[in-house]
Amino acid sequence: MTKYWEGRILKTQEAVFKDSLRILKALQCKPLRYSQIKRLLNLKSTRLKRLLKMLRKEFWIVVRAVPNKAFVKFHELHKKEQWNKQFPAIPPKNCKILAVYELTKRGALVLRAYVK
Repeated sequence: MTKYWEGRILKTQEAVFKDSLRILKALQCKPLRYSQIKRLLNLKSTRLKRLLKMLRKEFWIVVRAVPNKAFVKFHELHKKEQWNKQFPAIPPKNCKILAVYELTKRGALVLRAYVK
């Protein structure tokens, strides 16, 4: 392999590492959704998907399912009124379960080790 290609590979690896640290820093404050991370860090979709996949593989971040406010409100109402089990109420269309990325303990340790 020539020096040119070795240099290019090292530069791309450095860029990937810097972007992954940026993602970890963003998730340090609070859990974020995919679109929020994309908007906050101004990354392209394919690059962000690749980075998130790598971070999940290393167990530095975790994906959690979080219901939105409409979903929680509907189920609280459903419990209070004790609707008939045979005919359950149909939830409204805005009831969703959202995927949220969170930092793990391992990710926090990595972030603390590299960021001074």
